[in-house]
Order: sequence, then C-alpha cells, then structure tokens
Amino acid sequence: MIWAISPSSRRAPFTMATDAVNEWNALHAAAEGAVLLPVKWETHALPTSGVRPQSAINDQLGDRCDILIGMFWTKLGTSTGVAASGTVEEIDRFVSDGKPTMLYFSGRKVSKAKLDPKQAAKLKKFKAATYKKSLVGSFDSVIDLKH
Repeated sequence: MIWAISPSSRRAPFTMATDAVNEWNALHAAAEGAVLLPVKWETHALPTSGVRPQSAINDQLGDRCDILIGMFWTKLGTSTGVAASGTVEEIDRFVSDGKPTMLYFSGRKVSKAKLDPKQAAKLKKFKAATYKKSLVGSFDSVIDLKH
C-alpha cells in the first residue's frame, strides 16, 4: 500500500497524484506483480476515541503502508506534540523504518491574502532542513506533478 499525505495541497494535486497511481497500476501492475493502493487519512482512517489523533492515524494507516508520498504547497500542518506536524511525524516514522519516502514541494503561486504567514514560515524551515538531508521533487502545476 502507498501512504499519500498532503496536508497543504488543494484537491487538484492530491487528485492528480491518486490518478497517477491508478495509471501506474493500469500500465505496470501485471508485469510488476504489484498494485499500489493510494491510502489517505481523509478516506481511510476511522474515528477513534481515547488515543492521540496522530497515533490513531499512524496505527491505522502509516504503519501498514510501504511507501510515503508527501506533497507540500503552503502549509506544514499542526503540531502533534511529538513533531512539528502530523505530516512530519509520519515522514520521520517512515524514514526511521527505512521505508521509501518521496517528498514534493509545490512552486505554484499563491495569493498573499490566502497565505498563513506562520504556516509558511514553518514550511520554509522544514523545507530547508529537508533539502540538507533528502533528494526531493518539485512541481509547478498539477500536470508537472503527474509526470
């Protein structure tokens, strides 16, 4: 299974990533003997009481998946108390487990009126740290992301 996270994207990039996974399946699943399943907390996590929300997501989804694809645009997300955001916590867990972790940063333009300065600063800090220790991808449009 593939764990796709995208707290800071709009629906179009997230939908395009899911479409790209489905296209890969159509073209390669039989030859590779594998099917990728796009798993997202919005559609696959069940409500759970009595546990830290991010812990429930980790247990239900992240720990059961093999590949993580993370996409960022303008936000990093909300602190979990363990990491700067749920996304960062998920990434850290995948990396520490030695699982493939692919991160993409959007270069798409955003209106300053729609930009949260605190989130933008958190993302900038995370991006700078990530560039020091990871090879990351970027995209300027949803079409770029698909390719």
